[in-house]
Amino acid sequence: MKNLIIRYAASVAKPGQQFLVLFGAPGVGKGTFAKLLIKDTKFNHISTGDEIRKILKGNTSQSFDQKLIVTIKDIVAKGGLVSDEIVMNILQEKLKEPESAKGVILDGFPRTLRQLDLYEKILPTNVVVNVTLRADILLEKLAARRTCVGCGTAFNICDINRDGYVMEPLNPKKEGICDACGGKLVVRDDDKKEVIEQRMKEYEEKTHPLLDRYRAMGVVIDFEVKKGKKDYPRLWDLVKQKLRV
Repeated sequence: MKNLIIRYAASVAKPGQQFLVLFGAPGVGKGTFAKLLIKDTKFNHISTGDEIRKILKGNTSQSFDQKLIVTIKDIVAKGGLVSDEIVMNILQEKLKEPESAKGVILDGFPRTLRQLDLYEKILPTNVVVNVTLRADILLEKLAARRTCVGCGTAFNICDINRDGYVMEPLNPKKEGICDACGGKLVVRDDDKKEVIEQRMKEYEEKTHPLLDRYRAMGVVIDFEVKKGKKDYPRLWDLVKQKLRV
């Protein structure tokens, strides 16, 4: 831990820089809300999950040994979490981007108490949005997610309208084809049933306990998703009370 702190000490926050952490189970909608928050905050979005997928495709400026890439791919395929060092490397590089100067939206980090211990020593937390969704609906949405093999754009073929939850599908214009680049839409390896179950187990055991720490810091906003993107105005009203925007 001490060596990691020394190595990443250069990543300390710049004056005026703000940090928003999107917290919640896999597939709850963190990425969707992040894209909307970017427009209003003008913050940089750092999704460790997206960056790891870029590494696996070789679409990154960072250099990784091929053997390590194979290891990462195996971990992701099984629904596990990659090492703290890899995650911190990703974070450090993204923090160097000019877009991070005003603020950062963190999506998928920190995921373990050890990562939070490290993060707290070098970066502040202004607000944590705890995004929640009823478990059965969350699992249904995860199983219905379709992702472009080319550009990574995500769609969802699930249509939910029950018990006060109204979430329209995010269908592509042409079945199985990405609207953005024309690539093929597939079910990601980590969206398959057995992997989803493992990801949820990892979340409950390693990530969910972080909430207690965040609550003690007084920075948590609890936000239950009921109508997908249509919930965003309600979320923004809560977030802007906590940030300087």
